[in-house]
Amino acid sequence: MAKKVQHGANLFDLQKKYGFKLEEIMDFSSNINPFGPDPESLQVLVDHIDMAKVYPDPAYVDLRQAISAYTGCAPDHIVLGAGTTDLLASYIGLVHPEKALLNSPCYSEYERELDKIGAQVFHYNLDKTRDFVFDVAEIIDLIQKNSIDLYVLTNPNNPTGSVLKVEDVEKILDQTEAHLLIDETYIEFTDKEKYTSTYLASQKDRLFVVRSTSKFFASPGIRLGYGILSEKEYLAKLTNELTLWGVNIYADLMGTHMFQNKAYQDQVYAHTEGERRRMTDRLSKLKSIKVYPSFGNFILVELLEDMDAKTLRDQLLPRKLVIRDCASFPNLSPFFFRFCILSKEENDLLLDGLEDLLD
Repeated sequence: MAKKVQHGANLFDLQKKYGFKLEEIMDFSSNINPFGPDPESLQVLVDHIDMAKVYPDPAYVDLRQAISAYTGCAPDHIVLGAGTTDLLASYIGLVHPEKALLNSPCYSEYERELDKIGAQVFHYNLDKTRDFVFDVAEIIDLIQKNSIDLYVLTNPNNPTGSVLKVEDVEKILDQTEAHLLIDETYIEFTDKEKYTSTYLASQKDRLFVVRSTSKFFASPGIRLGYGILSEKEYLAKLTNELTLWGVNIYADLMGTHMFQNKAYQDQVYAHTEGERRRMTDRLSKLKSIKVYPSFGNFILVELLEDMDAKTLRDQLLPRKLVIRDCASFPNLSPFFFRFCILSKEENDLLLDGLEDLLD
């Protein structure tokens, strides 16, 4: 049975316990882009607030066209959902695997959905001595030996930040019979040209790629997700199951604009890339920790001395700094923690805090 894991900090509990104002808390546990939603897209909501009385376009023509231009995939290969959770659950239900493969550690909801349908779950253990890097040959061998029906993964992986290149994904498809369900929630924080599988999903069967607007576009409240696939049978079933007014009018309006705002997208990517490098370089100078390479907007760190991650988290909380203790992730010890990239000023406060406590 999958263990229930809380995703990020409960800021309301911290507010009550410490007497902080919500806006004072620097939440490094949530992995959300610190710029907040695209201001121009928010203005679209303000300008159309009276659209609550209108049903969305059941075909979502404008939204599909915007996602099509953004991903380079045809509109008829795009499936919309109220967040990625619906998309993930629906695809798992359709494939209905007897045997499924997950990376370990990984996002906990995949195993929860697989448990619901009674699938036997296998794990590919990412090795910290190899910096949690994927070994494609090992994955293929594991799929073949165990007759895996479905391989579910986040790319880049949460919480390790490790990533598969698109040619690796294609190799797994070509050398196995398994379906692949790839969650690209964090792909926009890295080089999409090398790592996204969206175009591959519009060309090859047995591949479904889903993306969220919660992290990169900092809009978890609108509950908009989308998926890309080419397999006609699954495409038709998912479209019929998920789409008819499943996305509300405000997600439709805001989403259509946010996918077209390249200036905002470039700003978020450049900030993440620069700060990820700067924070990794600075923390790597501390001898009491190991910083693992990451392709996401978060960084995984291992404490090498006596202090565990919970103790470190508790010591950072009075400074209004919240990190993610990773003890609940399988295949990680209580000495691992993860933090996401916020503004430069907030990042400096976390770096100073970590240096004070760990140096």
